[in-house]
Amino acid sequence: MTLKLNFMLFAAIAVMMTACDKKDEPLNRPQFEIEREAPVRATPLLANYAQQHDGLTMWPSTVVDDSGLTGEAGDYSYWQEHKNEAQTTEELMAMCDIPSDKLHAMSTANLARTCYNHPYAFVYTAQNVIYQGFFFMTQANSYRELMQRKTGALELLNLYCEQEYTTTGFGLNALSLFLMTAVDYNALNQEQLARLSAEIFNKIDNIIDVEGSTPVFYSNLRFPYLLGAFVAYHYDASLSDDDVTLLKNFIIVTGVSQYKVNGVTLTNEDISHATMIISQSLERMEQMSIS
Repeated sequence: MTLKLNFMLFAAIAVMMTACDKKDEPLNRPQFEIEREAPVRATPLLANYAQQHDGLTMWPSTVVDDSGLTGEAGDYSYWQEHKNEAQTTEELMAMCDIPSDKLHAMSTANLARTCYNHPYAFVYTAQNVIYQGFFFMTQANSYRELMQRKTGALELLNLYCEQEYTTTGFGLNALSLFLMTAVDYNALNQEQLARLSAEIFNKIDNIIDVEGSTPVFYSNLRFPYLLGAFVAYHYDASLSDDDVTLLKNFIIVTGVSQYKVNGVTLTNEDISHATMIISQSLERMEQMSIS
């Protein structure tokens, strides 16, 4: 039964997309139209995703006050005890929900850790189209709660900086996806973006130490680069139009060469060029915190 349900999970999601202006304002680079001069972005890369899934609003501008919360991180003991009873993927995911009283009492730091430890973090990162990954992320009530917290994005960043990659890296890859949505919806300020940029470099070095430099983009290494692509796309005003288009396409194909998504295919040379652009943009983001 367990093997069958695990296969159902992979089959149901087998098909990951979509992905420095002054101060911490994102550039106006929406999904289908790129306007270089507007000071504020009109719509985020993931706007279509939110519109297509029950009007979900990711990282809303109005958030709850999360001061004074101290509850312990959630566990997934119910899922552990009952997962073999599930008949559908939806039931398996629902078994991972945290009871609402415990969820609302939990500190945001513990809530971020609860999201990080979700049993199906691998489901988020197994997608070949980013929209699919974000869909499964938002099935978890812990992540939906985190998006409503005043310091939710910051606690994700704190947790990202604390962790190191193992040979699997599912949790950190999922954290990368969480932070992509935070960047995309302008939930991090300039100082936090600079800190994130520096940490992306640390993660790249960490992954190379653990896994080696090959096979690069079929490994965990593409996740920090994808996260960096979101930062560069939204905040680097020095990019040419061609650079912006390449970054957008890099996000669409999830950093994988010769993989076609929505009519977009990139070569190995395109991927290498995109990672160079991302690295240069992240260096500029780091310098912004110093200047």
